[in-house]
Amino acid sequence: EAASAAVRQFFATVDLVRQDVELPATDLDGVASSTELLAQKNLLKNQRKGGLHQVGDTKLIAVHVESISLDNPVTALVDVCWDVSSVDVLDGDGKSVVAPDRKNVGWTRLTVTNATWETAPADGWRVSGGSDLDKEPCAAS
Repeated sequence: EAASAAVRQFFATVDLVRQDVELPATDLDGVASSTELLAQKNLLKNQRKGGLHQVGDTKLIAVHVESISLDNPVTALVDVCWDVSSVDVLDGDGKSVVAPDRKNVGWTRLTVTNATWETAPADGWRVSGGSDLDKEPCAAS
C-alpha cells in the first residue's frame, strides 16, 4: 500500500511542479530519488528555461504492485497505466507544444525504493526509476 501511495504522490507532485513555476524543484526530493529524481529535475529545468508550463493533471487508471524485494534497499516494481489526454504543455504565448502524435494512454513500470525501511517502512518510498512497457493500453478514464 505504501509503495502504491508513493507512486500516486509522485505523479501528483510532478504535475504540480510542472504547473506552478513558483514551486521549487526540491519538492521532487520527497517523491523521487536516484536517476528518476535527476531526470525529473532536468526536465523541469529545461521546461522552465524554455518558458513552458503544464496545464491539466495526469490520471492514473491502474496502479499494480508487481513485486517486492526485501533486499537493501527494499524495492517494489509498480506498473502504472496513465492517461495524459487532459495534460497540455504551453509556451509563453499559451500555445501547445505537445506533439500531435503523442501517446495519451500507456503503461510504465516504476522502480520504487525505500532506503529507510528499517526505521520508516511507510514513509521512505521514492520513485527511483522507470521504463515504459510495451503492452496494450488500458481503457482511458
